[in-house]
Amino acid sequence: MAPSTPGGGWDVLARTIADTLKSTGREKEVEVYNVGGKAGTLGLADFVKLKGQPNKLMVTGFVMVAGIPVNNSPYLLSRDTTPIAGLVSANEVLLVPVNSRFKTVDDLLSTLKATPGAVKFGGSSLGGTSHVAFATLAQELNIPVKSMQYVPSAGGLQAAKAMLTGAVDVVSTGYSEVDELIRGGSVRVLAVLAESRLPGVNAPTLMEKGVNVNVANWRGVVAPAGISALEKTRLELQMQRLVKSTVWQITLKQNKWDDRYMGANEFKRFIQYQENQLPKLLKSLDLIQ
Repeated sequence: MAPSTPGGGWDVLARTIADTLKSTGREKEVEVYNVGGKAGTLGLADFVKLKGQPNKLMVTGFVMVAGIPVNNSPYLLSRDTTPIAGLVSANEVLLVPVNSRFKTVDDLLSTLKATPGAVKFGGSSLGGTSHVAFATLAQELNIPVKSMQYVPSAGGLQAAKAMLTGAVDVVSTGYSEVDELIRGGSVRVLAVLAESRLPGVNAPTLMEKGVNVNVANWRGVVAPAGISALEKTRLELQMQRLVKSTVWQITLKQNKWDDRYMGANEFKRFIQYQENQLPKLLKSLDLIQ
C-alpha cells in the first residue's frame, strides 16, 4: 500500500520497491495500491485491519508520524504495525514556476521578511515535512508562523501542479516527486533544505544563506501487526537483499534519495523516538495544540 495518491513520494517508493523485487527475481508478482488522505492516516486505518497478514506491506515515513497527532488518529506505527525496514531519506527542495517573480532564494527571503503574508506556500499535508519546513523557516526569520499562508495538498506533485495554476507561489517537496516537472522546464529549484547541495541541482542550500533549515523526509516499510517472528524475519531479509541490489543503487541516484537502511529492530526504535519527538516539534511550531 502507498497511503497517498498516485505520483506522490510514497507512491514512487512503493512502485520502485515492487519493480526492484520483480526485476531482481525476488518476487514474481507485486501489486501496488493507493489509499490516500490525511497524511497517510486513512491508509493506516485500513492497514491495521490486515492484522496477521504477512504478504502485505505499507510505505510510511515522517509525514505519517507527524500526521497522526495532527489528524487525531488513534493509531501508532510502533504499536499497531510491525516495522520492517527504514529505506531512504530525501531532503526537501523549494520549488517555483520557471517564470516566478522570485528569481533567487534571496528574493524570496527578502519578501518574507518584509511581508510574510504576501507569499502563498504549498506542500503536502498539514504537519508533514513541507509544513514543518515552512514553519521552521518562519522561526528562523523571526516571523510568526501564523502569519504565513500554507495550502496543503495530497502530495508534493499535486502541490506543484496547483502552483502552476497560480494557487500557490512556492512549494516545498522531495525532489523525486517533481523530477519530471523540473526536467520538463515548467518549474525550477530555488533552494535545497539540506546541509549540502544536491548533485546535479543548480541551487544553493538555505544554510548557505545563513538560514538553518534542514528538513529530510525519511521513508520505510511496515507489515501488519500480529505476524510471526519468522514472517517478520523473512520480510526483513527481503528488504536487506533489495537495498544491496544494483537496481536499487541506481534508483537511489536517479531519485536523489539517501540510503537510510535500518533493520526491523533499529527501525522500530527510530519510529518510537520519532513518535515521542515529533509532537513536541509540532507544538513548538504552533502546528498542533
